[in-house]
Amino acid sequence: MSEHVVVIGGGYAGVMAANRVAGSGGSGAVVTTLVTAEEAFVERIRLHEFAAGSSATATVTFASVLHPAVRLRVSRVDLIDAGERLLTLSDGSLLPYDHLVLAAGSSGRIPAGDGVHSLADLQSAARLRAALADLPSGAAVAVVGGGLTGLEAVSEIAERHPSLTVRLHTAGAIAPSVSAASRARLRRRLVRLGIELREGLTVPAGSDLRAELDAELVVWCAGFAAPALAGDSGLPTAPDGRLRVGPTLAVVGGDGRVFGAGDAAVIDDPRYGYQRMSCASALPMGAHAADNVLRRIAGEALRPLSSGFVAQCLSLGRRDALVQGVTSDDRPRRVALSGRAAGVVKEMICRQTLRWLRGEARRSGSYSWPSGPVSTAPMAMEEAAWN
Repeated sequence: MSEHVVVIGGGYAGVMAANRVAGSGGSGAVVTTLVTAEEAFVERIRLHEFAAGSSATATVTFASVLHPAVRLRVSRVDLIDAGERLLTLSDGSLLPYDHLVLAAGSSGRIPAGDGVHSLADLQSAARLRAALADLPSGAAVAVVGGGLTGLEAVSEIAERHPSLTVRLHTAGAIAPSVSAASRARLRRRLVRLGIELREGLTVPAGSDLRAELDAELVVWCAGFAAPALAGDSGLPTAPDGRLRVGPTLAVVGGDGRVFGAGDAAVIDDPRYGYQRMSCASALPMGAHAADNVLRRIAGEALRPLSSGFVAQCLSLGRRDALVQGVTSDDRPRRVALSGRAAGVVKEMICRQTLRWLRGEARRSGSYSWPSGPVSTAPMAMEEAAWN
């Protein structure tokens, strides 16, 4: 009898997990269904390009990235009943599963208010794109958030819309995750783009952001939020709403049939504190969750995730970028690449993400990733189910 594996979420982690499971199905012993609310695969790492108007689209068809055996179900999941192993979909229908991978991604924490936009998803980016196109010359745009997303957004907007007054507002220093030398390079690049940098700014809660920041349009890039699905379904969640999983990516305290991957999940173990919400984490987590689902079906011991970083990459417009070398636990090294050469590397990495997904669709197990500081020693089934 076939095992039904359902993956929730059509982003980097979800597509990787679905492809890896489907490609191992052999004679039909495993049936794989991907449930996603999106009609197409969204290249989230390109949303800042799409929003600024630098690129015409940030999507590709699911047919171009999914294994042909994956059953695609375009719907939102409203509830997970882990006890009955049933999903309630937005149309009221029920979808049973034997094993589940929750990879529902994340959204943006966006304060309420007119003229406040984000890059949380394709729809938000499309609204921002239209709003930027409608601004008159000299209008002020305030980007809030000095992390990698904020820096990519503000650089892209300033380069694409030179007639606008563009400012970057951040509560602390920009790019705290890169080296001091790289941070200095970033500041020089912002100056060349004509971006006004305002560090150390705290925006009062509940304030009128456009009035507070003296801008016609505000782009909020100050953090991500987890979907409410896990908490609404009674699954264990962290304070920020992410699904709590153990090192094997199985849900903490669960029966070993529900796994989490990508932005929607957090590994509840201090050894994994270096993992950040990113494409670079989502792809290995999706692949590893799939591997452990297959191990559980085969009655084998599950393995803890070992995933490490190599670099932090951010684009600074179409003609510049920064590639910051990092240790496996994401601490900056002295080595970094900037300028046009870094822009080429950044673009190659963006294209490579689709190649990894498509490669996994052609041959299950083809995707590999750098190991991290945690051992991959097998865990007993009983221990893995409750980690």
